Amino acid sequence: MDNMNLKLVIAITRTYDSLLCEVEKNFKEFGLNISEFGVLEMLYHKGDQPVQKVAEKILVTSGTITYVINKLEKKELVVRRKCTKDKRVYYVSLTEKGRGFIAHIFPKHKSFLDNLFKDLSDDSKKQLIENLIKLRKVLK
Repeated sequence: MDNMNLKLVIAITRTYDSLLCEVEKNFKEFGLNISEFGVLEMLYHKGDQPVQKVAEKILVTSGTITYVINKLEKKELVVRRKCTKDKRVYYVSLTEKGRGFIAHIFPKHKSFLDNLFKDLSDDSKKQLIENLIKLRKVLK
């Protein structure tokens, strides 16, 4: 690994760490962790989902998603139910309380992100997204 590659890895790692720290602080204001918010946000925008698909999309293991959904069920924000066609599959859905909760906090989270990235132009954001997508493809 040459010096530039090492600097790239360090820059990406430090940026990720800083971003995650800021985002986690924001979620704590809502009484959630990043995984819980990810589940609620996915269900809010995509509707009822199989548990395994939720785990894949929010990048957690099947064991972790079970723990996260259990926590959200205790907060009465989601419910889990068996699929009528395949008893091995469980779906997770927002409760009425969960839908109201995420509908209330999602605009606040969006405003937080707008403020977090306010110093980056739209062109800079587009270029950064494109470069990160290219990097992800190289890493696969």
